[in-house]
Order: sequence, then structure tokens, then C-alpha cells
Amino acid sequence: MERLEPCGAGESQQRAHYHRQDARWFYVTVVEGQRVGFLLGPYSTHQETVNNVDRGRKLAVAADSWADFYSFGTASLPAGNSRRTVFGH
Repeated sequence: MERLEPCGAGESQQRAHYHRQDARWFYVTVVEGQRVGFLLGPYSTHQETVNNVDRGRKLAVAADSWADFYSFGTASLPAGNSRRTVFGH
């Protein structure tokens, strides 16, 4: 069984966030239908990523007015796997 640890990010949203204990990279993501995009990152902590979700949303809306209707959040990948992001870090 995989061991998860709480990270404390987003506690004001009244739900806990858990991540694997191995080294991770965190990204701000956008979801539109079945498409998922990586907007910002990688970041070394989930909290830093959560703090940049609103910035990612604003950048996306400036680039595409339909982005107001998309969903935004975070994702993580093992540190050895990095993804190209639309807006960089």
C-alpha cells in the first residue's frame, strides 16, 4: 500500500491534500473537457503551486477568453519526469 503524507496546502478549503512521499514536481493545470494542460511549473511544493493557480487562470484568460469556462487546479509528477508548461514557471 502506498504511503501518503499531508502537505497542508489549501487547508482553508476545508479538505486535506495528500501526496506520495517520493520527490515530486508540482504544476498548475487547466482542464477543458477531456483535455488537460500544464500551465505553470514545476514547483517544489504543493503550497507554492496552489498559490499560483489564480495567476495561471489569469494568464490563460488573457490568452483565450474561453478559459473563463475551464477548470484550474494542480497536479504532480515524479521529480524525474518534467513537463513543458504553456507559461513557464
